[in-house]
Amino acid sequence: MLCNKMDTTRKSSVALTFLLAFFIIASDMCMESEARGPIVHVHCSRDDDCKYRPCRAKCGCVCSNSYCTCVFSFMDNVLTHAPTN
Repeated sequence: MLCNKMDTTRKSSVALTFLLAFFIIASDMCMESEARGPIVHVHCSRDDDCKYRPCRAKCGCVCSNSYCTCVFSFMDNVLTHAPTN
């Protein structure tokens, strides 16, 4: 059974459509991941060097392996209250 020209054109159009949709979705995901902003690593030699870090009060930053790192996770600092009845 031979394929006619219309079937070949239809198959290539469908493949091209899916490929184009994949590139659009992939580029959108890439843009969303860049929208969070750069991750800044603050170098330090002792704990006092981390005192100007904005999240120090929330996470308890300490100097570890020459980088300021958080001791507590951010999820531990979330205060939630039960809804009132």
